[in-house]
Amino acid sequence: MARVPAEQRRQDFIEAAVRVIAEQGMDRATTRKIAEAAEAPLATLHYCFHTKEQLFFAVFEHMSADILKGQAEAIKGHGDLAVTAARIVRATMEWSTRHPNYARVQFDLLLWGLRRDGKDVEWANRVYAHFIEGYLRILRASVGVNDDPSMVEPLARVVLSIIDGLTLQWVSDPNDARLQGDVELACAMISTYVSASRGAAQSVAAQVRSAVS
Repeated sequence: MARVPAEQRRQDFIEAAVRVIAEQGMDRATTRKIAEAAEAPLATLHYCFHTKEQLFFAVFEHMSADILKGQAEAIKGHGDLAVTAARIVRATMEWSTRHPNYARVQFDLLLWGLRRDGKDVEWANRVYAHFIEGYLRILRASVGVNDDPSMVEPLARVVLSIIDGLTLQWVSDPNDARLQGDVELACAMISTYVSASRGAAQSVAAQVRSAVS
């Protein structure tokens, strides 16, 4: 039997975990069932992921990396927070509709983390921080001359909140046409939000210049 590279085996287990959770729910998502779904020995799963927590966190790592892959390079130099934030929302929602199982199980996994005794907040915070950091890196590289840099962090949180809301709505009622309309409305709202911030910053700057003069 040909040896499967360790990185490919890890990915097999991630995909298997998503399938098992999507089809059977969290309660039945045992490491044994996940190993069977990946057509791999249970010992190999425990070698790749020492705990179920590590395996489930790897699901979020894979999602984040795949969603944002190429985004930073493609957006770099555009110099516009509104355009960049809108592109993140569109790209993430496009990814979610192409990977419906991932879109669904992320909520199961988050609730699983929140319900765990003693480690709930820490695990959920790690997941949240992982996604926020990815968005922050892209947004920071896209601050333009008319943008307020202090907007980057709150904008990243707003973008993530919008994505979570749109995803949950689509998972509950997968109407693709309606989702597309809602995505464009969300992007227009983001543009208005960023423009308002620019206007406020420019007004303050004008007042400062006037006072100095």
